[in-house]
Amino acid sequence: MGDLPSSVYLHFPFCARKCFYCDLPSYAGRLGDIDRYLRALEREIRQAGTLQAPGLPPTPLQTVYVGGGTPTLAGAERMVELLDTLRAVFPWATDAEVTVEANPGTVHKADFERMRRGGINRISFGLQAWQPSLLKRLGRIHTAEDFVEAFTAARKAGFDNLSADLMLGLPGQTLGDVRETVSRVIDIGADHVSFYSLQIEEGTPFYDWYESGELILPDEEIERAMYHETRRLLRESGREPYEISSAALPGRACRHNLTYWRAEEYFGFGCAAHGYFDRVRRANHAALDDYLQAVEHGDTAPFPASQVLETLDRDAQMKEVMMLAFRTDAGVDAASYTRRFGEPPDERFGETLASLVIRGLIAETPRGWALTGRGLDFANQVFMEFV
Repeated sequence: MGDLPSSVYLHFPFCARKCFYCDLPSYAGRLGDIDRYLRALEREIRQAGTLQAPGLPPTPLQTVYVGGGTPTLAGAERMVELLDTLRAVFPWATDAEVTVEANPGTVHKADFERMRRGGINRISFGLQAWQPSLLKRLGRIHTAEDFVEAFTAARKAGFDNLSADLMLGLPGQTLGDVRETVSRVIDIGADHVSFYSLQIEEGTPFYDWYESGELILPDEEIERAMYHETRRLLRESGREPYEISSAALPGRACRHNLTYWRAEEYFGFGCAAHGYFDRVRRANHAALDDYLQAVEHGDTAPFPASQVLETLDRDAQMKEVMMLAFRTDAGVDAASYTRRFGEPPDERFGETLASLVIRGLIAETPRGWALTGRGLDFANQVFMEFV
């Protein structure tokens, strides 16, 4: 076993109300379980700390990401206490990126001030859309005005790294709506913007409405136009796209997400959290009660609530590195790959790469290979070549 992961994901599975499109492991109406859950989460963190080799300096954390759900429902004070527990077990690097997701309708000026004092230095706001009709259709509990108020309060509290999440291809959404939303987040000064196309997932109200014909989505051509227009507007504003669904000002790319795209190791703590460590991919119990039972009454092993999903052999690691690298605008770095595996990418994947180039989905770059404009639209075809 080598060094421990230098990134941590913490999952907070509670929300005030579940959005109509959401299939993530989150729970509305169980806010009374928050304190119990956070105690279990702290216990899980402490048990993972036993992995550290006695007498050796711990690996400092470079990134911490608290996602959900709506983490800010815990309250700023309790969130800082949780992160203090994490820091006591796994010390942070002095320049660690520490992100908390926030629903603009659940957080206020005093919360931002407390979080900033507690070492949190990045907030990711779930805006999704600017237009009131779209927010209502999504089941969001906030307004555009709530976003402006929260964003402004965070800036005044000293946050210089603020992100906004947007959604594309929404029912009733037009290209003009997308332009307005993107222009608004540019004008307010968002340092980082993520933009995701709506996926209709089984088990959600959107799925039922779509199946019954009540939910009408923009056609694929319009959705692709929304995507490319978003990238264009962000690039022209100085926010360079650095992966398929994100763009940022210089120095503001999400370092935590890059951990995933570089196939680096990370801990995942909390209900439904995933982790990757020592070639093993794990997932914690997705059901809240199962997670609580496992942590509270299980053994004292480092991963009391997790199940092994897979152990990656050398071939699987090679494929994963290639697939994830193609998510980034930089693409596959041949030199980095060669340092990692002792052979260049085209030794193992030469025929696949040549085929993708011929099909116009990737192109050679000075560093290796990257998606083309056409490849952005058919990225899943590229990814499937490395599964």
